[in-house]
Amino acid sequence: MDEEIKNVLKQQGFTATKTRLAVLRSILSLQPASMNQLITSLPRVDRATVYRTVDLFVDLGIAKKVSTGFKFRAELGDSFQEHHHHLTCLRGETVIDVHTPEIEYAIEQTANNNGFRPIRHDLEITGYCANCAA
Repeated sequence: MDEEIKNVLKQQGFTATKTRLAVLRSILSLQPASMNQLITSLPRVDRATVYRTVDLFVDLGIAKKVSTGFKFRAELGDSFQEHHHHLTCLRGETVIDVHTPEIEYAIEQTANNNGFRPIRHDLEITGYCANCAA
């Protein structure tokens, strides 16, 4: 994975610095990672650098931002992992990845029926996980 991402950075004129690779590893281990989680996991990296690096990764398609209300979480882009959606708990830190072909089919049919050519889509379902709902 590191080599693929290093190649993307190089092709776009960027280098795979230690800091960028550290942010990448944190995204991989925590994904989808909130910015607070990333910053906490990288105590030697300046907060602004974490934000800039995530933005760079998003611009290059290495990562994507998953909206969670007014905030977002970062995870690898669809080029580096299977496309999926999320169930996000409003009370805890729980985020569940869901892979549901029926949802993908419904989105595709909705777009086709309306003469629309989608470029990307995200589905975020917010609510309460089993632990918090009890």
